[in-house]
Amino acid sequence: MKFRFLFLLYCLVLLIGFSPSCVIAQLIAEPNPLFRSDRVSKITLRFTEEEWSKLQPSKDLDWDVGGAFGEVISDASQGKEFRAGEESRPGLGGYLGLNHQYGRADVEIDGERIANVGVRYKGNGSFLIGREFGKYSFKIDFNKYQGDLNFLGLTKVNLQNCAADPSMLREAISYQLFREVGIACPLTGWASIATEIDGEVEQRGLYSVVEQVDEKFLKRSFGEADGLLVKPSAFTAFPYLGESWDAYESFYNPKTESSPGQQQRIIEFAKLIHKGDQEEFNSQIEEYLDLDNFLSFLAVNAMLSNLDSFLGGSQNYYAYLSPETNKILFIPWDLDHSFGALEIIGTPESRLQHSINQPQIGVGKNRLIERILEIPEIKQAYLTRVDQLLNSVFEQQKWLDQVDEVAAFVRPKLAEGEKARMDAAIAGGDRDERGYPLKTFVRKRHESIRDQLSGKSQGKANDFSGSVDPQLVFQMIGWGLAIAVASFFNFIAWIWASIAGFRLNTKWGVLNLLLYPLMPVVFGLLISRKFGLRSALMTLMSVGLVIGFSIPFYLVIRSF
Repeated sequence: MKFRFLFLLYCLVLLIGFSPSCVIAQLIAEPNPLFRSDRVSKITLRFTEEEWSKLQPSKDLDWDVGGAFGEVISDASQGKEFRAGEESRPGLGGYLGLNHQYGRADVEIDGERIANVGVRYKGNGSFLIGREFGKYSFKIDFNKYQGDLNFLGLTKVNLQNCAADPSMLREAISYQLFREVGIACPLTGWASIATEIDGEVEQRGLYSVVEQVDEKFLKRSFGEADGLLVKPSAFTAFPYLGESWDAYESFYNPKTESSPGQQQRIIEFAKLIHKGDQEEFNSQIEEYLDLDNFLSFLAVNAMLSNLDSFLGGSQNYYAYLSPETNKILFIPWDLDHSFGALEIIGTPESRLQHSINQPQIGVGKNRLIERILEIPEIKQAYLTRVDQLLNSVFEQQKWLDQVDEVAAFVRPKLAEGEKARMDAAIAGGDRDERGYPLKTFVRKRHESIRDQLSGKSQGKANDFSGSVDPQLVFQMIGWGLAIAVASFFNFIAWIWASIAGFRLNTKWGVLNLLLYPLMPVVFGLLISRKFGLRSALMTLMSVGLVIGFSIPFYLVIRSF
């Protein structure tokens, strides 16, 4: 019996020793307490006033978000990178002049003190919204000032303010769904955050804790970190910028060191997407792309109507060139606008009905999605994947139960005002401009996807034009011009009728002048046809035109 036990133990050691490294990592990895879904960590960030001031934006910023959006649109039309300049951060914040800076802090996590740590604000849109609430997101860099410092193996971690998400749940649940599908993505947890500046403590409230996508993440997820990790920030997916890697650095934002061969592989991939003919693309795409990963990644984003994502082609995803397969894997990031909550695109209804067949945003901005779904067998495999997920990971009652489960844990940790916002965002009444309450979204989205798969519905294709249909804009301009012309005719009729009235006597001149259009009609048809008939007919025609043009103009306005 002892010999048999030792023999089995020996075989187990051999099995572990020769198993793939990614499996070993999954077997032996202990869950970091920051990423447990059943507890709330307590984190205090302690600064001196001098170090805290380093985090603050420049006082010279004018916070002109509208102007920043104008610059974004201008750069997008010219095919530039999604940043204002080489020295600025990617995204909208960079166009405002934001460039988050680190300050030194002592960080206490569940009673354990880590000294001399780098802390900064993080985010673009979430930072702007957090500024309104006084609740900012933070990034902690444990080895910013000490190269060998870490916290239970972590070198960086993100504290998300959930300011854009009154439900507090979108990101945590969405990452959970990605993981269930088999997509490598960040772990999440919860923490109560406080800041202390020169001894003055301020409670910041409940935050979502999100794992950093870095070499530590790669080793946990894939068992190695020898590939090329990029975090693109451009106005199209994987832009082709020529044959020199130098041109790709600011667009692709590499996060790991890379070899010339890996750099060339990314260049070839971009060239295939944008320059390869249909035959080349169809025959070679699976040499570059991990198709199973991509179809699941695409399906989950589409089913969640997660439009601030790779579906738009610009940001909020990582791509990893695996050294084992030499193929590209996708990793989701920044999911707080999932569940159809990105207000700047479409309407709440169009986001709810977001097309499964055309998951990309607009036309021509994500050529990878467009071209890969033009291959019939891959399109069918994608739709089959969506159908499979709809009946498993996204099964309606299971999806609703996840919302209830996470909400039941989070809600007691919130302040009263936050509880009210959360309740409305999860199970409130009708939609608002941000979208539908989560549970309503789950029910209606599940139905929408089912109808699209069965052919009962085509869904809605969304674009960056938001709720404004260009055709409606042209109609509005056309009817507006027509009303302007009719109004000019009214002006002529008014002058004509007034002159006609004065030709008879002063009384009718004044009446026609002041009581247009009623008195000119009465004057011309009943009082003096000799002087006023033509001006009365002109008045009737002009008023009729204004009314006739105003009705369709009003209907077009209501369509926006």
